[in-house]
Amino acid sequence: MTATPFSNPSSQPLAACDLCGHSHFAVIAHQDRHGQPLQTVVCKSCGLVSTNPRPTDEELESFYRDEYRKSYKQVVKPKPKHVYRAGLVALERLHYLLPILRPGQSVLDFGAGGGELLFMLRGLGYQVQGIEPNLGYGGAARDHLGLPVQVTHYQHAQVAPESLDVVTCFHVVEHLAHPIEALSVMAGWTKPKGLVLIEVPNVMSRCQWPHSRYHLGHLHHYSSSTLSLAGQKAGLMPVDSFTSPDGGNVMVVFQKMNPPLVSETSALPGHATRVLKHLRSHTALAHLKTAHPYLRPFEKMASRVSEQIALSSRRDAHAILDHLLERAKIIAESFQEEEPPQDSPGLACLAGAA
Repeated sequence: MTATPFSNPSSQPLAACDLCGHSHFAVIAHQDRHGQPLQTVVCKSCGLVSTNPRPTDEELESFYRDEYRKSYKQVVKPKPKHVYRAGLVALERLHYLLPILRPGQSVLDFGAGGGELLFMLRGLGYQVQGIEPNLGYGGAARDHLGLPVQVTHYQHAQVAPESLDVVTCFHVVEHLAHPIEALSVMAGWTKPKGLVLIEVPNVMSRCQWPHSRYHLGHLHHYSSSTLSLAGQKAGLMPVDSFTSPDGGNVMVVFQKMNPPLVSETSALPGHATRVLKHLRSHTALAHLKTAHPYLRPFEKMASRVSEQIALSSRRDAHAILDHLLERAKIIAESFQEEEPPQDSPGLACLAGAA
């Protein structure tokens, strides 16, 4: 993306922090990863990092409906390589999603993209549905893969209250202008003691170049602390949190409580200082001293070779995902064979609580 599709957000006044409501910020960046004007701030009260000022709600809804995939992928609908890559990501997500699921449960994927994760879960016997605002990707999931995906913004989606066992939301909450509202909506869809699994990029990560951290699509940048607080303010209780192996993503599992557990906390003492220290210390020179910039090219090269082999005989989304579904079944069988630890408070035990 080389130019902003929005009116000049810098002409807008600074908004109060979406997490804690305070209006005291430290500015940490004036440009996005493409060199375009984009002001990023850290809330001095809770440590939430966000774009401020930002586009209007109307501009954001139009952008994600029509332009987002064209801006980021240069496509309207997913190509075979996009389906394959998203399918591999879905397989990775099964490793920490399956331990919290019980056979046949109902799952909604908020921000379903091209439907790859839903395709896997449907093939494993779960009741699935999804919501995807982008017309091209959501339409492909619905019309080509035959998945029950509503192509709309979450505020317009038709989901029966307290009808779902689990809601998943992978790399969506960082895009939302009103995250607590969205989390509250997800909580409303979920059955009592149901689970909501949120994954977002980790603002405390060191696996990417620091200059690539800020971009137009990400309105908020979370740590496990700020994401957990957002869920609590939406009536959800965090019951587990963890990061991806490279530290790039943070995941929090929430449970719906009855009555809702709404946090009265508005600040996270000391957290803003820790976030600022991390962001200021993660310089290009510091990144060069890690293994990440040297390993990533080889990892990408190996994955592209594997991709070309897989796609040489499979060009249709159905064929690609049917192939990957066989691997998903092997992953599912491995979890079925494992006995959950009796004294662990982690994910394996949550499946019985949901």
